[in-house]
Amino acid sequence: MSGNKAGNQIRRRQFVRFSGAAGATGILGLTGMGTGIAHAGLPPESPPPDPGNPGGAACPQPSSLCGFPSDTGGRFDLWDRVQVCEGTRSGPPFPDCLRTTTTYVVLRGGSGTNHDFLLVPGCRVSGIECPFVATSNAPNYWLQAWINAQPGQPGHVVYPHVGLGINSADPAIRQQDQLHIHMAGIHSGVQTQLNTHDSAITNDPTRWRNQIVPIWGLTSTGSPAPRSYRVLHVANLNDNLFTLLRDFVVAPTGAAMGMQTMAVTPRLVGNGGFYVLNSEPGLPVPPGQPGGTGTVDLLLAYR
Repeated sequence: MSGNKAGNQIRRRQFVRFSGAAGATGILGLTGMGTGIAHAGLPPESPPPDPGNPGGAACPQPSSLCGFPSDTGGRFDLWDRVQVCEGTRSGPPFPDCLRTTTTYVVLRGGSGTNHDFLLVPGCRVSGIECPFVATSNAPNYWLQAWINAQPGQPGHVVYPHVGLGINSADPAIRQQDQLHIHMAGIHSGVQTQLNTHDSAITNDPTRWRNQIVPIWGLTSTGSPAPRSYRVLHVANLNDNLFTLLRDFVVAPTGAAMGMQTMAVTPRLVGNGGFYVLNSEPGLPVPPGQPGGTGTVDLLLAYR
């Protein structure tokens, strides 16, 4: 499989324009591609062992929810690429295997910019809907994505601030059915809005499901678009965020795990840490707030 073909398969989808966006550009304070570095200290040149997976790779049992190792082509092209990087699938050399470990592979994203990378499990994991990702056997994919997005790492995101994200399983939104965390820039206005809402953002996971704030993002065509997100403040990424989502949002509300989208970005006020954003199309929002979404792409800057 050629790099061009694989890249085309995962290029970002185009979004419809939203109405009622007057004045949103001023709210967002949007920037183009920046040259700033991520908001974190320099990590070691190689990632440390994953505290959530100290013994090496763990994989889910093949199933309709998690996928089968034999899946190939089409919506599984990303899985094919991972196997080529690992040397478990025959194919021409693939130039974008930026890092291959026992638990994940780092790949270049479809836009080809220096702020668009992917962290992909090294075993067959369909996406956020796979129950394995929220278990104690799963690697801490979010922590590893953050580490790999830092200066000196193969997925270094050259942008003022880093955003990590994963889309829901909705086939109209997600084009590849192999779990992948986007390591990208985050629109500057998103950070500004989170700072404004900081006093209303909880650090208590039991309250996460009720902490809903509106955030303006951007469609891929540059149109401002408001959506609502549940937002949690965490001190670090040592806990599995999929587990927190399952236990404190999905289980109490009866929502579907597969319909959830998640994003992570540094908290630039107070004592730091990270904001964890979650949304879904059927998000119950307060009166007057915009609805939810199943995509993280409104928040992240790829190009």
